[in-house]
Parts: sequence; structure tokens; C-alpha cells
Amino acid sequence: MRVFLAGGTGVIGPPLVARLLAGRHVVGVLARSPESAAKVEAMGAESVAGNALNSRSLTYAVRTFKPDVVINQLTSLPKSLLNLREATRAAKLTNRLRHEAAPVLVAAAEEVGAERIISQSIAFAQEPGDGERVEADPLYLAAPKAHRDVVEAVAANESATMGSTSVAGVVLRYGAFYGPGSYFAAGEAYPKMLARRLLPVIGEGRGVWGLLHVDDAVDATIRAMTGPPQIYNIVDDDPVASSELLPWMAYALGVKQPRTMPRWMFNAGPATILRYLIDEQPPVSSERARTVLGWTPRHADWRRELARILRGD
Repeated sequence: MRVFLAGGTGVIGPPLVARLLAGRHVVGVLARSPESAAKVEAMGAESVAGNALNSRSLTYAVRTFKPDVVINQLTSLPKSLLNLREATRAAKLTNRLRHEAAPVLVAAAEEVGAERIISQSIAFAQEPGDGERVEADPLYLAAPKAHRDVVEAVAANESATMGSTSVAGVVLRYGAFYGPGSYFAAGEAYPKMLARRLLPVIGEGRGVWGLLHVDDAVDATIRAMTGPPQIYNIVDDDPVASSELLPWMAYALGVKQPRTMPRWMFNAGPATILRYLIDEQPPVSSERARTVLGWTPRHADWRRELARILRGD
């Protein structure tokens, strides 16, 4: 198949391109700059010039490549979470990509007669509270303002992807990535924050993380190319509360244990997102992906692999 990938140079992009090429697909990757085009071509894929936030440019890129499948992995994640201004700017750009680029990609897919569009979403955007969440449970649209902006963008992206009458839509709600290039990798955001004691246990640390190795995210994406068009949660088999995860990470890194800080200190602005992740996010079930897509994570137990990634072994 001909596969058009928007967002091919992030955490999931390179291993996804490698798997697609190994499967003998023809892969075109959106490239905004000559530097991005060089990275794409170094991976063995075809670079397709275009700007994700320019509707004409993005449409023309899809029209030129004429894909059978469109994969939307567009995000703009900050390299560092320690610079609040940079992190806020990146979050706003990712929100724009979800609001603006997603419907353009769907319309372009319809125009060229593509069979399917697959969009990246997140498994940590559902309403807090007791009990495990499934795909039909509501997103956290009543979140505080900065957090609500993120969730509304996620909802817009999912709605656009599933809203076509002629192109099958699949949404993959990935868990928290760990693996090369992720925030958990050695020298990246979470190890740096833990070393400086800037990633605290907030409140009781009740937030439950559904972790996901990048390779398992790639496996799910490959399966989504032919599986039934639905929304799928994609998380591993071993959910873990922040009250366990953060101290475990600090121990694995050989740094001081994280501080415990009260919830009221995280009641405004982007800090509410961190409060949600650490003390509020509910556990998420990926049973649908297992039974419908036949997907099973190869990294079912995150501890050994994450320890290696944190240390950079």
C-alpha cells in the first residue's frame, strides 16, 4: 500500500517508517523543511513537501502522493518540560495541529480516494474518578482551562478522524510513551526533572499511568491499517500509580526520592495538567484493541525495559 505519514520525525515516526518499509509499503512522509526532508530520505522513505498548518499545502502534499492510507502522527512536543514558556508554546501548537490539520487530512484523504485514515490520540484525557475507563467513557471536557484546551483539541482530532462517510477512520489513544526519544529516555525530560526533584508526587499520587513502549505503539498502528475502524485505547498490561512509579524511577536513576507536594500548589494554569497526570488520571483498558485488533504488547512488564531506558544502557 501507499502510506502517507504526517508526523514522521517524532518519537514514533522513525520506527513506524522502518516497519512500514519492512512490510513493503511505499511510504511518503510530510516534510516542511530541507532538513526534515533529509531525515526522511535517510530513513528510506519518500519526502513529500508540505506544511501541516497550511491547508492548501497539506492538501497538495496528500494529492501529490495519492495514498491508500493516511497516518496522522502530528504533534509538537517540547524537548524540555523545564522551560514553562517553551512547553506552553508547544502545547498550543499541538492543539492547533489537532484542530486544524486533522480535518484537512481527512478531506484530502477523501479527495484522493484513500481507504483509511489513522490518527494519534492519547489515553490520558478521560474524566478522573473511580473505575477503569473504556473508549466509550467521556473525555475530561470539564477540566481546568489549560488542560481543557488540550482535551478539546484531542476531541476535535478524534471527531474529524471518525467523521468521514467515505474514508474509514481509526483513532489510537496511545498511553505514555517510553523508549528512545521519549520523555523517559536518559537525558530527557523526566530523568532531568527527577534528578532536580522537580517531578513531585502530588497529593496522594493516585494518577494511574498506562505506559506504552514505542515499539508496541508501532505494532498497534500496523494492525490498525487493516483492523476494524474504531477508537482504541493502546496501553500495556501493567498500570501503575504515580505513588509507585515516581519513587521507582528515582531509585532506578540513583537520585533522591521525589518530594510530596499538596494539590493546592497545582491549582492554576498548566500545572493542573501535571496534577491530573500525577494524582487524577484513571486507569484505562485496552481490552478492545486486544480482542478486536488482536494486539498484545510485547513489553507487558515495563520495569526491566524502562530501567534500561532511564539509564541509557
